[in-house]
Amino acid sequence: MKKKSDKCLIVDKLINEGWFQDEKEVQSWIMLKRILVNDQLIYSSSEKVPNNCIIRVKEYYKRKYTNKGGLKLEGALKDFNIDVTNLVALDCGASTGGFTDCLLYYGAQMVYAVDVGHGQLAGKLLINEKVRNLENTNLSNELLKALNPLPEIITLDLSYLSLKIAVPICFDILKNQGVIICLVKPIYEVESHEIRRNGKINDNKIIREILFDLSEYFIKLGCNIIGITNSPVKGNNDTLEYFIGLTIGNASINNINNEIKSHIEVSLKKSQEITSFKKNEYY
Repeated sequence: MKKKSDKCLIVDKLINEGWFQDEKEVQSWIMLKRILVNDQLIYSSSEKVPNNCIIRVKEYYKRKYTNKGGLKLEGALKDFNIDVTNLVALDCGASTGGFTDCLLYYGAQMVYAVDVGHGQLAGKLLINEKVRNLENTNLSNELLKALNPLPEIITLDLSYLSLKIAVPICFDILKNQGVIICLVKPIYEVESHEIRRNGKINDNKIIREILFDLSEYFIKLGCNIIGITNSPVKGNNDTLEYFIGLTIGNASINNINNEIKSHIEVSLKKSQEITSFKKNEYY
């Protein structure tokens, strides 16, 4: 009786496990030297590898999104069960466009890509007719209050600005009706100058206080909390990040206003289990 082989073609394994769609796509990633098996580079799609090997793909997020922000927002959309199909969105803090890319991938009708910087948005988004590039634009710019069509959902990926300042501004942009997805970067919400200086804030106690304080603040503003979750990908310097989902002007949507503490605890636990993300390493 012929013994079953304990090896298989790398191309077959990658396709069967859902990494890529076909051999052509596999080959392009191999040529870029981005596929590793048991930490060894693969140089040909015809190589045989152990059936139980560990596969890693460098910069795998680039298969879908312009930066790892797309993976972050994707996790929040799924956890909050938010459908952005045919919605008009505003991505504030767009940078190269990870969130914008994700919103389009999940069916947004159009996206206003807003950022205070300039020349950052990825080329494929600059030429996308569904994207309106609003660079050199601050969230508080009066222009955003008169957009047509009106945004129905806003995503916030901000640096150096507290969400306590940003969210009330979103009320005016959305005309008090819509969804806000906030990426919580604890470093910009903490009051300690020492923590802000060294950038180290992965302490559960501090993060717990920040998430609870923000949630309570948003509720007092008149928001409903529709979800709290951790980002599936770490931020710069391996910082832990989180998402808070909000709705305004629609009390009929299910909320977790009375379950905040338990959702925070689950998010904290999950965030401690994720591994580091490095642009030039693996994902």
